[in-house]
Amino acid sequence: MTTAVKLSAVLNYTPSFELLNKWVIEKQLCCYCGTCAGVCPRIGLDGKVPRLVDYCSECGNCYNHCPQTYTPVKKIEEKVFPGTNKEGALGYYEKCVFAQSTDKNILSIAQNGGLVTTLLIHALETGMIDGAIVTVADKDWMPRPLLARTPEEIKKAAGSKYVMSPIMLAYRLVINDPTVKKVAIVGLPCQVKAARKLQTDPIIPVENGKIELIIALFCHRNFSYEGLILETVKKKLNIDPSEVKKFDISKGKFMVYTKDGRQVELPVKDLAKYSWSSCSSCDDFTGRLADISVGNAGVVDTNWSMAIIRSKKGLDLLNDAVKAGKLRVTECGDAINVVLKDAQKKAERREKVSEVLYQRFSELGVPSEDVRAYFTLLTLGGASSAELSKALNISVTELDTILSRLLERGWLTKQEDYYIPTRPSTVIRIEAARLNNLIKKVLEEESELEGIYARKFG
Repeated sequence: MTTAVKLSAVLNYTPSFELLNKWVIEKQLCCYCGTCAGVCPRIGLDGKVPRLVDYCSECGNCYNHCPQTYTPVKKIEEKVFPGTNKEGALGYYEKCVFAQSTDKNILSIAQNGGLVTTLLIHALETGMIDGAIVTVADKDWMPRPLLARTPEEIKKAAGSKYVMSPIMLAYRLVINDPTVKKVAIVGLPCQVKAARKLQTDPIIPVENGKIELIIALFCHRNFSYEGLILETVKKKLNIDPSEVKKFDISKGKFMVYTKDGRQVELPVKDLAKYSWSSCSSCDDFTGRLADISVGNAGVVDTNWSMAIIRSKKGLDLLNDAVKAGKLRVTECGDAINVVLKDAQKKAERREKVSEVLYQRFSELGVPSEDVRAYFTLLTLGGASSAELSKALNISVTELDTILSRLLERGWLTKQEDYYIPTRPSTVIRIEAARLNNLIKKVLEEESELEGIYARKFG
């Protein structure tokens, strides 16, 4: 599979902030991960969106490493998860366990067993990493990224925030600090995708700032600070954010735990209007590209975490922490099916093309089966002929004929046995030009037709 840079050459565009703004930010697809600002000092974050604060050199780093642009998922999976199992929407993984920290201090401050905090501290103390990019919150629960270099700083990040935070902005500190040779990143599935892109296509020498470990947090969706904290917690629930001990989402409920021992809850569905705009098109619940994915789905006792161990590196770290007596683990059994169900549900929440659009494109004179193949490729993000054949439920032979027509029409680009749909705006312009040429040719015959009419009817 091609890299993002090679793909840009194939599809004839120059990665730049202008392109990022046009195709991601203006379309409200930005997930506010902070990657663009983290890799480019010419980009700043203005409230909820990135802004260009200086001229754009068109280096392409912001566009190529954005998690909302093309990501070579299959190539990354082949490199990171060799020989492991794959379970549909769960992705690749070595094993699944329940885990809990043995440190009472960590358990008192952490979320659901303190697994992430324990793993990061162990990785730091054993020299696996020199620091970890995590999210901390101030007294009013405003989240911000932090490059944690000590166990104490890692502990400050314990607990879920449920508010979008530009965590990858802290990668700028890694770039500028030669003492941070290896770093861990803890983030949501969208942020994990950005981290993997930076790891597989680094912008700095690999001996400096190498992304050594990636931990994902299960995520159905996340929320804006204004909506969750100010409107819901402070205004609706009448709880001062500074009095909140922790938040949790479980079994369809959003729960607020206060420092004075109260527990207040409301249905998660009541928060839907505050969810981040890009969450509606996300299809990854567990963070399929991480080394370890962690959450509380399928957990009966909330003092434990569910851990999906994906890579050999993640498995070695877990086993070493258990051997050191810092973690206790137990098999998760059928609980993995609960996670799988949630993952499948979110995976089905992909971009859909309305039947009206199918009809409109068919009216351009394109066979309906060709239109459906194109739109299926669009929603899949590209596919091999075998994958597309399965998705369309037609034979490879029949599909080859369709693909040949689409290639000739300019609706597709082929890379080996992988088909990439042409940008819809380009397809529309191709068809508009074709129709204009057809109309022009018809108009050229107007005088002859009018002559026949005149001779017959006067």
